[in-house]
Amino acid sequence: CRPPAPPNCPDSEQLAPISLDQTVPFAAGVPPIGVSMAAALACTPMQSPASLAAFPATDPGFAALPVPDLLASADALVSRIRLCFGLSRDTFDAEVQPLLQRYASYVHLLPATADNYFSSPAGLLNLGLEVAFYSLQGTDAHIFSGRSTISARRQLEPRWRLATFIGGLCCELHRVLSHLIVTDEAGGEWPQFLVPLCDWLVSRSATRYFVRWRPNATESRGLGVFALPLVIPAATLQYLAQDNSVIVPHLLSSISGQPVYRDHNVLDALVRRSLALVIDRNLQANADRYGVPQFGSHLERYLVDAMRRLASWSPSWF
Repeated sequence: CRPPAPPNCPDSEQLAPISLDQTVPFAAGVPPIGVSMAAALACTPMQSPASLAAFPATDPGFAALPVPDLLASADALVSRIRLCFGLSRDTFDAEVQPLLQRYASYVHLLPATADNYFSSPAGLLNLGLEVAFYSLQGTDAHIFSGRSTISARRQLEPRWRLATFIGGLCCELHRVLSHLIVTDEAGGEWPQFLVPLCDWLVSRSATRYFVRWRPNATESRGLGVFALPLVIPAATLQYLAQDNSVIVPHLLSSISGQPVYRDHNVLDALVRRSLALVIDRNLQANADRYGVPQFGSHLERYLVDAMRRLASWSPSWF
């Protein structure tokens, strides 16, 4: 029994019937030999509404979540940061936790890039926290202010560690000012230089916001200095500048991407190394960037995907 050909398929391009005990010699989406692509598309059944729902026609945007909910998603990493600082919970909540809250309030759920590393929601938040953690961890193997006396270095070491942590946290802060535009449901645009994103959403009573990427955006790390007062309190900068004149200049040099005159910036070296490590790990773990399989790689995901396509093409594969 031969099924009738669809109206758009000529007789010379009809697909051969598939019996239940016959295997399909081609993968899903690829027409058999001798059948044109136009005829194959005309004979392909329409997709179900459930499959079409996976690709919404409008941008869903990002939810205007409160800051505690943002940090709750990174609670494990925050715990590792607290252990690396070696502070008690009360001291950490009083000195370091406000920095994390202000940073989360500023970047919110913004992705770091459009289609590269940390491109998922809260990508910029996770990127800053991870780079800050590894930068802080790297301070244990380095000596800051090597020309100072031992007593002076002992007094400045906590400030250097905190400054290195801040440098890693804000290393990619410039992307918010140069690469993207944030609007709310009413079309109002977020003034990135004036107020954190979370505070602006609360003032606008917005429940969702949307991101547009600037075409051909220029990489300008110096813009991160203008957003620094919205993330780091002035009292923290005053604490870092106490009894020295080098920590704050090295911190601002690292964030802005400008070298320090006649001095090696150990802080910036730790931040750059940690940033490269975090980006490389994210690219390797990103499922959208697997590319061509390498020798020794696991092929299960490709086999399962091929089996699903064959099963969706013909019931004989069940």
